[in-house]
Amino acid sequence: MKLLLPMIAVASFGLAHGQHPLNVTLQADRDLLPTSASDCVLQIQVVADKKPSEKRRTPLNLAIVLDRSGSMSGAKLEKARQAAAVALDQLEEDDIFSLVVYDNDVDVVIPAGKVKDKEALEKKIHAIQSRGSTALYAGMKEGAKQLKEFLGKERINRVILLSDGLANVGPSSPSELATLGQELSKSGIVVSTIGLGDDYNEDLMTALAESSHGNYYYVQDAEKLPGIFQDELGAVKSIVARNVKIILTLPDGIAAKGVLGDDQMKFQGNRLEIPLGEISSGQKRRFLLGLNVPAGEAVDLRLADLKIVYEDDKQQSRELTAQAQVSRTKDAEASGKSINAEVIANSAIVDNRLAKEKAVALADAGRTKEAAEVLRSQAAINAALPAPARSDLIAQDQDALLMRASELESKGTLSKESRKRIQYENYQDKTQKR
Repeated sequence: MKLLLPMIAVASFGLAHGQHPLNVTLQADRDLLPTSASDCVLQIQVVADKKPSEKRRTPLNLAIVLDRSGSMSGAKLEKARQAAAVALDQLEEDDIFSLVVYDNDVDVVIPAGKVKDKEALEKKIHAIQSRGSTALYAGMKEGAKQLKEFLGKERINRVILLSDGLANVGPSSPSELATLGQELSKSGIVVSTIGLGDDYNEDLMTALAESSHGNYYYVQDAEKLPGIFQDELGAVKSIVARNVKIILTLPDGIAAKGVLGDDQMKFQGNRLEIPLGEISSGQKRRFLLGLNVPAGEAVDLRLADLKIVYEDDKQQSRELTAQAQVSRTKDAEASGKSINAEVIANSAIVDNRLAKEKAVALADAGRTKEAAEVLRSQAAINAALPAPARSDLIAQDQDALLMRASELESKGTLSKESRKRIQYENYQDKTQKR
């Protein structure tokens, strides 16, 4: 008798087998689909192997762009200086380092160059003083300019941007910064952003990081800055794949409904391309696709063909393939009972994120009652999930949904901290960092 597996994913074998540093799995929201026409959710998950420590790694081209406006005075700037010094300390002689500061104007404290005399460079970092306003856009442009002095595929090119206030000199909208992020990404530059305190524009910082495939951090306590910089450099130094792209092709008859929670990702006919940028050791990326499956008697059904193309840490072009198949049944009850709890839970997390995004937009427009209703309605949907799908993360979301709804009802607004925390949680969920 032929053994039929509910879901088959042909993935990489990982570094241990000398193949790929990436592994891919494909799972449907049910192990058994009905023979009648039906909708299903296909989960694509890419996980990078944990890379063993090596003496050699891809050299870095790092630019740190620091806000030194008046609001950064005191402990904030002191911790920012310490954080920049922590980053510098992790670099090696073959790495390129530059440091840009901005207020009303932009100054290059350390021009792009190889790291040779760390003690002299640290003295320049610790001499930075606060003053003026916040020309964030101009600071970013100068940071990118410094990177471009040594820009190349043989290096990992990264900007780390720190700000504690609103961009009030020059371009300052999320769309303008997102456009800048997209332009930098096309040239091979990734931007990671760090928002400090509760007075910066979280929409702007998120847009810049997401559009360039970088990381975004919300830091309330300046004491945590050195640790954040250390974590970011650790991730950058452990990148195992660059220019990663998922290419998904649907067979005839399988119709795409879209990518759950992301209207920007569009199918072109039966084909979808998802750019992922860089992936670090141990990092996970996940996407959920809504599919419509036609009626049919076939016991086995191919749902999708997937290819991942990327460059490894030796700048060699690589690719791996996977195929999703699912079993079908005439037994509607068996199909209903064959849910995949992990996929159901991850779909619910996407729905929670969309509800929070909608609630924030309503609250921003002064429609706080409606915003609270959206959150409570989503909490009720979570409560009705099948027990196996009620993960710890769902429980955390449930508490947060009800807490923010109560805040809206009692105060008639979201505090700066609450809005930033919601946006940060949404970013983390979108990039699988929680």
